Amino acid sequence: MFTAEMARQWIKESAKKIESNKEQLTDLDQVLGDGDHGLNMTRGFKAAVEQLNEETDEPGKVLKAVGTSLLSKIGGASGPLYGTLFMKAENQLEGTEVQISDLSSSLRVGVDGMKKRGKAEREEKTMVDLLEPVIELMEEKGNELTPAHLIDKAKEALEHVKEYEAKKGRAAYYKEKSKGKQDAGAQSSYYLIESLATVLDKDGEA
Repeated sequence: MFTAEMARQWIKESAKKIESNKEQLTDLDQVLGDGDHGLNMTRGFKAAVEQLNEETDEPGKVLKAVGTSLLSKIGGASGPLYGTLFMKAENQLEGTEVQISDLSSSLRVGVDGMKKRGKAEREEKTMVDLLEPVIELMEEKGNELTPAHLIDKAKEALEHVKEYEAKKGRAAYYKEKSKGKQDAGAQSSYYLIESLATVLDKDGEA
């Protein structure tokens, strides 16, 4: 099961991981981007925690509030993309009885929304390269998914991101020189997945 409280814990855990790694995210973004990803993500997820829907027992409604917060508080391209991820996901999570397989389906819709909004595809050195392989694994494993599955796939995907040439945003100006360098958005997406694994592990099931 994936409950509303687990959804809230996911965002709280993500906020902690992002804040504790904001200097790393800033450093990565200074290489290929504007250098503000760490600050923007920290501000956005702090706002998301402050504005969490603590009243509902529906995970979808929790994620909708998160998406709204991120959309309004994270600057640059990341705000609309992360906001879209959570807001689109909400549309697939109805009621309180939500299985992990339902969460997988909802995140698939969220990432498809990100791809459409950002006009991004795989192997363009973006957060899509981290999130989509993880979601494919979630879909494959269904309710047999474990936290270890998530972490292993996220680590594998993150390593692959370095190999790609950047095709989107400011990073695209570096062309071949972007190979071998990590994308800040993919790194922050890793922290989201790592946080989800932590919450599922604490719950004792996935």
